[in-house]
Amino acid sequence: MADARPSLRLPVTLAPDLSEPDAFRLRARRALFEEPLDPQRDAERFGCHVIASILPEPEFWDKAKPAAVLVPVVQRAEGLNLVLTERSAGLSTHAGQVAFPGGRIEPGESAGVAALREAEEEIGLPPVEVEPIGFLPPYFSGTGFRVQPLVGLVSPEVRFAPDPGEVARVFEVPLALVLDPARYRRGEIFWRGRERSFYILDYAEAYIWGVTAGIMRNFAERF
Repeated sequence: MADARPSLRLPVTLAPDLSEPDAFRLRARRALFEEPLDPQRDAERFGCHVIASILPEPEFWDKAKPAAVLVPVVQRAEGLNLVLTERSAGLSTHAGQVAFPGGRIEPGESAGVAALREAEEEIGLPPVEVEPIGFLPPYFSGTGFRVQPLVGLVSPEVRFAPDPGEVARVFEVPLALVLDPARYRRGEIFWRGRERSFYILDYAEAYIWGVTAGIMRNFAERF
């Protein structure tokens, strides 16, 4: 039987904004937001509930816990890559899943500061080695988080040092793959008494799905 998944082969010649940091920076700054959006502005447009076509409970927006993730982009010889993590198998929640470095926003902390702090704690990425480019729209997760994604350019000289208690490995995905909406497909799961849909990005080295794939697809749509 033929494989129905999208082909993972990428163009031989990449567009400058997918291979050169300067071109990517200019285009990304036009597509992204300088500051995080007011969550109420786009609450009904972005998140797991939109993909799953499920109307959230009335208190969903008010109870969503603030979180932030870093969406790190790094230059390699073959072009720009997106940096992702695989969570450690021993974690109590989301063990083994693919994620961006990130976590809860602490009281008095901005989304940008939280994203950079979490990236340093999880993968040993010093904030001084990240150039913040802009924010994607907030993403509401089905597990009750309001996630603010910060896109940043990472120095290619950086050597990641993942915390083994949180991160099993750090790996990279070609940005040309991430920013192609046609590469994503839908999956289905029965969870908490409901049939729910989510996005999947097929990649040979990892199963990328759920919130992570949803944020990546938002990035692709804006770019």
